[in-house]
This record gives sequence, C-alpha cells and structure tokens, in this order.
Amino acid sequence: MTRGQDQKDKIVDAAMQIFGKKGFYDTKMLDIAEKAGVSKGTIYLYFSSKDELYIETHERNFQRYLDMLEAKVNAFSSFKEKLICIAEEQLAVFYRDKHTPNKYLQAYTNNPKMIQSLHDFLDNYHQYVTSVMAKENITNASDHAKAFIGMLENYKRDIFLTKNLIIQCYLRLSYL
Repeated sequence: MTRGQDQKDKIVDAAMQIFGKKGFYDTKMLDIAEKAGVSKGTIYLYFSSKDELYIETHERNFQRYLDMLEAKVNAFSSFKEKLICIAEEQLAVFYRDKHTPNKYLQAYTNNPKMIQSLHDFLDNYHQYVTSVMAKENITNASDHAKAFIGMLENYKRDIFLTKNLIIQCYLRLSYL
C-alpha cells in the first residue's frame, strides 16, 4: 500500500467514526483531520468536499457489509439457515443504530451522488439476496427477495420503537 493510500484510508476511517457519532451536519472537517492525525488541507488532497468524503465512507461501509454478509451466509448449508443469517444481519444493523435512525439518510436528500450511492447499495443487496434464492431454484427469486427484504424493513420500525424486539424478530424468523 502506498503512503497516499494509507493516508486516505486513515481519513476515511476517522470520518466513519466521526460521522457515525455526530452525523453529517454536525461533523466538521477539522474533527476528521484531528482524528486522522492529518491537516485539514490534507483531507482536501483526497476529497473535494465533505459530501464526497461522506459518500466514500458509506460506500466503504456498504461494501464491507455485503462482503461480511456473503462470508457469513456461505458458512451455512441450508436455505433456512442462510435466510435467518441474512435477516439477523439486516436487523442487527438497525438494532445497533436504533438511536440514530436517520444517520444514513441525513444528507442523502441534498446530493444526487449520495442518493445514487444508497440506491446502488440497495440494488446490490437485493441482487445478493436474489442470488441466494435463485440458487435454491426459487421461482421469481427477485420478487421473493424484495418481499423478504420488505418484511425485514417492516421489523425495522418496530426495532426503533421497542426494546428487546430483536429477540422477538428472531423468534418469528425461527419459524421459517
């Protein structure tokens, strides 16, 4: 890895932490620079704006999530176990972030590139779930994946409103 790539990674790592704690609007580039151990000007060598850095952090998180999910799902052999794994991971994200439900969408309404980044992630996630279902020869795998993801999205609202709902959701999923 080059020094430049190493520095860029440090900046993105720091930005992920700061954006995660403060959100988009309350995060200052100086906060990120201090956390990364670089000057504010160094950040602008790699990113033209806070928006661009925000997009980069989310794209990295999105890709890491998809890679992690695939690795975990591949550890299971039965279709039921794979679906439960997908559900647990999707619900766990919402459970971990239940105190900041708008963290990911906070700045997306202001920037078409941010909207596209989220859209691309959701498409990739849907394609992955579709591929899991297609391997099981599920008819209309894409439609079934949308329904499955939609069911989990409905649980998301409950997670934000109810303590210990992750346990209740898991119990419901165990009936698959």
